[in-house]
Order: sequence, then C-alpha cells, then structure tokens
Amino acid sequence: MFTIRRKRSKLVVPALAELFKQLPYSQGFDKVIFSNTSPTVPISMTLGGGLSRGLGLDTLGVPLLIKGAKQCNSNIFALVLKTKEMAEQLSDTVIIIDNKEFKI
Repeated sequence: MFTIRRKRSKLVVPALAELFKQLPYSQGFDKVIFSNTSPTVPISMTLGGGLSRGLGLDTLGVPLLIKGAKQCNSNIFALVLKTKEMAEQLSDTVIIIDNKEFKI
C-alpha cells in the first residue's frame, strides 16, 4: 500500500493509473487501486495541516492535526473496508475509486 498527496491536481491519479496500465504485471501486482481518502478528512485536520505545513505554525497546527486524526480514524477504517469490497467486485487491474459519496 502506498499513499500519495495530490493536493488539488486532477492529473496525478489518471496519469499514475495510465502508467500502471502500461506496466507488465509480472512484478507481483494483482490490482492497483487508487482510492480517494479526502472525504474522510475533517476540517480540523485540513486547517491543522495548512497552519503547520503551509504557515509553519506548528504550535497551532499540530494539535488540530491530532484532533482530526482521532476524529477520522473510524472513517478511514470504513473506507478501507469499502475499497476492499469494491476491489473484489471489479475485474479491472487498475481501479480508481473517487469516494465522493463517502461522508464523515
């Protein structure tokens, strides 16, 4: 499992999906799944990240990040289960799951 940060770029995931479609699957990949986790991120985590990384205000940002991480833990677990379920149902080797309907 890998995690990528795409920020606002709409091109990263489609480009990576196309790259993986071109690779030979003798490298041990069964399926490659891109699952958007943004819907699970609470506002406190977004603000904390902006304050900490964007503005360098760690004393304000890090506590908000911790609070947000505690809030979204169960949501991320549910999203992983949903992603695994969808992956079993689909036969494609490269799958993109947007998760727009997933709410926190």
